Amino acid sequence: MKLVGLISDTHSAGSGTDLPDVVMEALQGVDLILHCGDLECLGVLDYLETVAPVLAVRGYEDPNETGERLAPATRVVAVEDVRIGMVHDIQWPTPRIPTTPDGTGLAFPPGKSSDIVARKFGEPVDVVLFGDTHEELVCWHDGTLFINPGSPTYPGRRHKPGSLGTLGLLRIDGRSVEIEIVQLEQLRR
Repeated sequence: MKLVGLISDTHSAGSGTDLPDVVMEALQGVDLILHCGDLECLGVLDYLETVAPVLAVRGYEDPNETGERLAPATRVVAVEDVRIGMVHDIQWPTPRIPTTPDGTGLAFPPGKSSDIVARKFGEPVDVVLFGDTHEELVCWHDGTLFINPGSPTYPGRRHKPGSLGTLGLLRIDGRSVEIEIVQLEQLRR
């Protein structure tokens, strides 16, 4: 079994070490961290790597980096027997999969979601991991699991102003997946 930390939209400035301690505590024990962009500085990846290896995709405000750690738009990561497609904004690149106006759901275009995401990532995937909206979301559609872990530092409209947001923990055992959205405000001391 592998435990994967899911995080997005940290919007960290400076050195990247400004993430709340509770974020790092919630990620303790993970085997891998997947970041879906809008980190704003590469130091976030360095800081997260003090917990576990990190793979990321660029968001709109992110710098470029050579190497394998930060992919330009999309990437597919294999963990156990599960293929995870990562993208910052689920609407780009096409085909578009819009979010509902409140950010709590997805408005799927006609066709099988497995075919739609295979076109988006260039290959079939079992899980689609995305960010951008800052709203946590978990849904299954046509056998594909869609996850937005939300934002730990700038949570969406469903959270109280000034509160901490969310991140995800994905347990993978062979082809079996189990997702938990961690409400960081509840862990705050």
